[in-house]
Amino acid sequence: MSTDWYEAEQEEAYSEFVDSLAAELYEEHRQRAIEAFVSDRLASYYLEHPNISEQALVFFKKAKFYREADPVASLLFSCTTTEVLLKTVILKPIVYGLVHTESLAELIASGLVRKVGIDRLKGLVFQILDNQIEFPNGIKNYCRDGSRTPLLVEHANIQEVRNAILHQAKPCACDASDLSFEVARAFVNITHLLLNSIGLKFSKRGVIVREAE
Repeated sequence: MSTDWYEAEQEEAYSEFVDSLAAELYEEHRQRAIEAFVSDRLASYYLEHPNISEQALVFFKKAKFYREADPVASLLFSCTTTEVLLKTVILKPIVYGLVHTESLAELIASGLVRKVGIDRLKGLVFQILDNQIEFPNGIKNYCRDGSRTPLLVEHANIQEVRNAILHQAKPCACDASDLSFEVARAFVNITHLLLNSIGLKFSKRGVIVREAE
């Protein structure tokens, strides 16, 4: 049995499981009051996991430091910042409120980021996010200042560049590094807005705390 065939089988089984679970969650929660969900669960998750964004913000500072001197290093740091903020800091806490299990929340949040086969659940999660932050035309179509390309599409494009660096040792142009940094900056700002909407903020070292602290 070849490794490629085995990996393909594993990937297909994973996809089927996540698709099935996502469908069940969507049907269970689509009629719930989104406002109540957020107020009841989202803030409490962040306060129970105050350090989930700390290292991502450290990487963001490193991306800024290397921006001119080493575009490849800057891109790797900024792309990682974006991925951690999107999956672990934004999506996973919302999903956790639906499944109440850390490991399942991690699995589904990864699925939301990496594939399009669970669009109904993604729509529900994005609806919860849109309820907290007023994105013009929703988060799916949101474009950062100075860009006409949706932010999520820009992130996907940067991931392709990152993968070429990691797996093919390809260099990257300064333009790609700059784009990755701006995308990461946009996700830092979105995370700020999400936290502020539920009475939280980042401390100076990137820990999530109450606004009054």
